[in-house]
Amino acid sequence: MFYRLKSNYILRGWNGMPWVLVRRPENAIKNLSQEQFQVLLLCDGETELPGGLLNDSLNETLRECESEGWVEPCEKSVPMDDDQYYRYYSNRYVKMVFWSVTGRCNYRCRHCYIDGPDGKLGEMSTEQAMDLIDQMAGCGVLRVDLTGGELFVRKDLWQLIDRILSYKMTIGQIYTNGWLVNEELIEQFELRGIKPNVQISFDGVGWHDWMRGVSGAEKAALRAFRLLHEHGFKTNAAMCIHRGNLHTLPQTVEALKVVGVDDLKVSTVDMTDLWRCNSQGNEMTREEYTRAMLPYIDWYYKAGRPIKRLEFGGVVELRSDGPAELKVRHYDGTEKCLDCYLCGITRWACYITPEGRLLPCMPMASSPEQNRFPLVQDIGLKQGLSGGYYMRFVNGRIRDLLAANPECSACAYRYKCGGGCRATALLQGNHDLMGCDREMCAFWKNGYEERILQAIQKAEAKYGVSTGA
Repeated sequence: MFYRLKSNYILRGWNGMPWVLVRRPENAIKNLSQEQFQVLLLCDGETELPGGLLNDSLNETLRECESEGWVEPCEKSVPMDDDQYYRYYSNRYVKMVFWSVTGRCNYRCRHCYIDGPDGKLGEMSTEQAMDLIDQMAGCGVLRVDLTGGELFVRKDLWQLIDRILSYKMTIGQIYTNGWLVNEELIEQFELRGIKPNVQISFDGVGWHDWMRGVSGAEKAALRAFRLLHEHGFKTNAAMCIHRGNLHTLPQTVEALKVVGVDDLKVSTVDMTDLWRCNSQGNEMTREEYTRAMLPYIDWYYKAGRPIKRLEFGGVVELRSDGPAELKVRHYDGTEKCLDCYLCGITRWACYITPEGRLLPCMPMASSPEQNRFPLVQDIGLKQGLSGGYYMRFVNGRIRDLLAANPECSACAYRYKCGGGCRATALLQGNHDLMGCDREMCAFWKNGYEERILQAIQKAEAKYGVSTGA
């Protein structure tokens, strides 16, 4: 009897994750035990099993792999596809590459991380962008999320998408302002048999045009949401909240529901240089934002949980189908956090700027500190994901931060806060990669974790909802 890895599975490995089963087309991964990996290597459709190659334990593992639906028996030899055989990548594994394919934009947003209105970061040439995609494939990247600027102003975008798809990488999510979304664009996705999630910013009924600097932006976003929904695309909205549009949240939720959006993330506006110049007095501190969100917890339950998912970034996620979840508690309050990474997200994802700079996250693109991180064109993506300044940051631990930051090291909340967000420290704190995140200082020292929990529990009791938050 022969056993063959089913055609929708491939075997892969990375530095630190040597035995991985990948399920296509979604490219979901499963870390394997050594025994599982050993057995799956033999399930190549050409090796007769058990054939004296399996002891009792491995034979049991084979049965397990068959019951999991990973392999199938064959009466005769049926070789696997070439792509299914094991490949090892010497760089670290990244779950997703978040790539700004262009720094250009057709909007003039008041807060852009990369100063899209002036396109100061430009974009790679087609040749450079194609080479970057080839390098992603050479590093075993499985998912690419695309943004800009505005990605749809890039004239060779479909060439880039086709190159990504040729390597069977998934395009998980795209970020667009919606202005250029039309039937022809949707047809291009459908011709390729893909339907990535689409996120469109929507900054409040009556305020979206002001925030985005273009008359008609609000109408365009709602039209795009409706059109995508009609074609079966999953959409979600992101709302930048500030003093001016704070009161519009209930009205905004209702407007989004009408066009098929059931997932909204609300965030305060990061204090970029553009926002400092253009906020017209509407900026809010993180503490002001958190305090302003607390009454909306009661509103969400009182309104019958009108949208499936409403997240107040850095505060709480509210759901109509499950428990509320605090979005700020990352550590358990003990010394265990010292061995945690400075940022868990950057361990599994990376951001590439329009000019090709490898950064831990997009907000860092608005900080002068970004110049300390490498350009992919200079060192290559594999080297970037294997060593150098970028990896020193990614591999950094909370203990490293506390050793470099006496103020955080002496703080009573250090084992809950972990020093906060490095991008926020750069933008609004000490303007130092290892400096204080002042927003988190205010959050913990003023007892907002307990205030949020009390608001959730009070709302649940008041409106007869039991979610087990």
